[in-house]
Amino acid sequence: MLYHQLSDTLAPLTSAPRQVVLALSGGLDSRVLLELLTQYRDQHPQHDYLVVHVHHGLHPDADRWAEQCQMWADNAGFRCCVERVRLDTSLSVEHAARQARYQAIAHLIEPNGLVLTAQHSDDQVETFFLALKRGSGLEGLAGMPAVRALGQGYLVRPFLTQSRASLEAYARQHQLDWVDDPSNQDTRFDRNFLRQHWLPQADTRWPGFRKAVQRTQLLCAEQASLLARLIEPMVTQAETEAGSLPITALPQDDLALTQAMLRHWLKRHSITLTQAQLQALLFDVINAKPDANPSLSVGTVSIRRFQQQLYIVMPDADLSQWQGTLTSESPLVLPDGLGTLYLLPYSSTAKGLALGDLASRALHVHFNPRGLSIHPAGRQGRRKLKKLYQEAGIPSWLRRRQPIICDGETVVAIADRYVSQTASGKQWRLVWQHES
Repeated sequence: MLYHQLSDTLAPLTSAPRQVVLALSGGLDSRVLLELLTQYRDQHPQHDYLVVHVHHGLHPDADRWAEQCQMWADNAGFRCCVERVRLDTSLSVEHAARQARYQAIAHLIEPNGLVLTAQHSDDQVETFFLALKRGSGLEGLAGMPAVRALGQGYLVRPFLTQSRASLEAYARQHQLDWVDDPSNQDTRFDRNFLRQHWLPQADTRWPGFRKAVQRTQLLCAEQASLLARLIEPMVTQAETEAGSLPITALPQDDLALTQAMLRHWLKRHSITLTQAQLQALLFDVINAKPDANPSLSVGTVSIRRFQQQLYIVMPDADLSQWQGTLTSESPLVLPDGLGTLYLLPYSSTAKGLALGDLASRALHVHFNPRGLSIHPAGRQGRRKLKKLYQEAGIPSWLRRRQPIICDGETVVAIADRYVSQTASGKQWRLVWQHES
């Protein structure tokens, strides 16, 4: 039965050869999955199989567990690697370990690869109550999906409809041994408290209780999927090519729909907000004063408002001290993935800023606009770079990512937008080739 569950889950995902990765903790659940994957591999040898054990370093026996997993994988004929991780101390141990585990596995995944984990129906029930405790919505209450994206591939959970009891029965029938992590008995952790105390009492009082929870999760998943299908075309139509979301596209008289659209837009960019964060986005960012420059930090990412658009801004390197030299013989590769600058002989059909004769054969390039000004060609008088950036509608967080090109101490061009009155001409083309 368990083998058919694994085979049936993988069947629609393995029409072509691909990488199959097993996340092996060494506990009962993943130990059973290793045994079943061995059978599957023997019948489907066309795939590239890999076993991964993540070494969290949280227990004195962690080295022994890693060696045990390596031995089991070797005996089964699988390649195995042990990934050692460091935990983020700003998070709870449970959260930090889970985050580090998935990050470690994600970087091993090849395009369209599959990562198998052994969570079961008892884990789903626990996940429901943990989500309920946090005040989660439909998606959180729906629990873990059987398949979801992870890195370049997919995370697959073939046992979500199987109980832990069925896995243990299989393990004992086939005389498997496994690792018992003592931390699973530590009821200071919420999941263990549910597992050891609360859920057994609920089972005693309400037989069939777990199946009722699973039905509720299925209903939540159906409703969440339906809602996503209804919201998707609204967000798709509203979102700009740059990935920003116009605030005018949000229905001002329907708070529930506005929140749903915001959550869906953010989910497209792998961002999930708590209810408190969503309220902060609504009131402190979207409804901030018109002349404000509001933002909401979510981990390393920030959500910003600029000219009635919402933007998701990733962390950038500080380029204020960076300097480079551009010549006609040597294009200049800009830092932090900003592309390349070229100084090419003038052509009437080529794109780029048209420059005339230059005093120096080597142009100086930097990104710090503080105190600088330029007299743009075709306009009256000099302008501070700050004013030009505002006029051009360049968001504040991108203004120090515009290359400033100087001939000696004089600013002759800014990015691919402005050339100075004195530097304008038909001898050179300044081309900024952005990275795709």
